[in-house]
Amino acid sequence: MDRKSRTSRSATLDDTNEEVNLWKQICNALAKLEGLQKETTTVITSINNIHSTVHFEEGISSSLAHRLMEYYKGGMELSVNEAKIIRDIIEKVSVLIALRDASEYNNVIDQKRKKRKAEMDDHLQLSKKSKLMTSGKGLSNINTNNINPLVISPGTQVAAKQPKQKDKNEEWIQAIVISYHNDKNKYQVEDAELDEFGQRPRYMLQPRNVIPIPNTDETKRLTEFSPGQDVLALYPTTTCFYRAKVIATPSKNKESTNPGQYKVQFEDDNNKYQYVLPKNVLELPKAK
Repeated sequence: MDRKSRTSRSATLDDTNEEVNLWKQICNALAKLEGLQKETTTVITSINNIHSTVHFEEGISSSLAHRLMEYYKGGMELSVNEAKIIRDIIEKVSVLIALRDASEYNNVIDQKRKKRKAEMDDHLQLSKKSKLMTSGKGLSNINTNNINPLVISPGTQVAAKQPKQKDKNEEWIQAIVISYHNDKNKYQVEDAELDEFGQRPRYMLQPRNVIPIPNTDETKRLTEFSPGQDVLALYPTTTCFYRAKVIATPSKNKESTNPGQYKVQFEDDNNKYQYVLPKNVLELPKAK
């Protein structure tokens, strides 16, 4: 499944485990290097002791010469092993740095969409803006069971399909309508999430890639989705919508911790049950 950005939550854990394992290997190699260096110090000390006590111009015994030769061979072998371990450590450190750089870059540019924290004050600001600009109405007759052909009012909160970009999957994100361009038949929408520069990206999207999010009053008038039905739902604590299956409807959900919410299972979410407000559960767009 090539577009599942939410699977990157698991991928992120795998990346982290890879970094941890790599760091453990580096630490083990450093410990081994320290042991070799201690052995090398012992060999060098032994060689120096022999050199300080023997007068080579007078000659040395064959046994002492043999022992000295063994020390030299041992020292050379230790040096070769040290060099090998040092090269291995340098290589692993380079890989670790690359992994960390890639991880930080992805967290800034894209990974945050894989599990992004929705800022509550941003949502409040968007809600106030929507009420001021539309008097509480995004569409005259909102219907999430079909993408409404009527023009969506500026200030309306929507699920917007992000344009496909290089090294970035298409996603349905939470956004707000800025304007509608009749000549292009496209909406300009503003992302609900700040980017790495502290700005909210804007996109020009075709109407089929913009789904209005009903307000609380409008939600009460909508027919509930049926259990087992596939929907597009806002993943909890994020600003991304993903495919999910309805497990229980708000009217049937009597759980004390999440009353009046949809109980759903998102794809690639380890069969976990999640709870989503009715207004954030939309009909799944039909594939082109």
